[in-house]
Amino acid sequence: MEPTILDFDPKKYKFREWACEVLGATCLEKLHKSDRIKALNRSPTSNQLSQLFSEIQDSYHSFILELLRDTFSGISSYQSPPSFRFHYCGRSSSVFHRDRDFGVEDGRLNVWVPLTNVWGENSLWIESTVGAKNYKPIAMKLGQALIFDGVNLGHGSIQQIRRESALTLDFCLG
Repeated sequence: MEPTILDFDPKKYKFREWACEVLGATCLEKLHKSDRIKALNRSPTSNQLSQLFSEIQDSYHSFILELLRDTFSGISSYQSPPSFRFHYCGRSSSVFHRDRDFGVEDGRLNVWVPLTNVWGENSLWIESTVGAKNYKPIAMKLGQALIFDGVNLGHGSIQQIRRESALTLDFCLG
């Protein structure tokens, strides 16, 4: 499967606004300036957002059912809560890997949703074909979701030196 970018209405699915509220931040792109936020949000699955996920759980489920089930038939399961990744200025958020390296079975798809605009250093990097290791960043904006075969395609992030942080959520579909 080729990586696919789907558009959605960020006013309907207010993930960004919710993240700002939970984090006490007015600008997600400046998260790296807060030592408090960095200290409380070091893990994709154990952070302020995952702890309060129940506040947006209904919206998340609607997002999956309305946006993804119409596009991808056969979805029988999905990760809930998703992982929330903080791409801080000066850091990387994920080593390069294939999900199968961690025991994820074939047939699952990854969905990656940036809550900020992403490009270059602050984005996800994906190889073009399995084993190519020719990683390139995916440019996306708020209101887009990337669906790709993360089980088999290598992906990760690089240390970014931009002066803007990024915040993303990601999950697997079965």
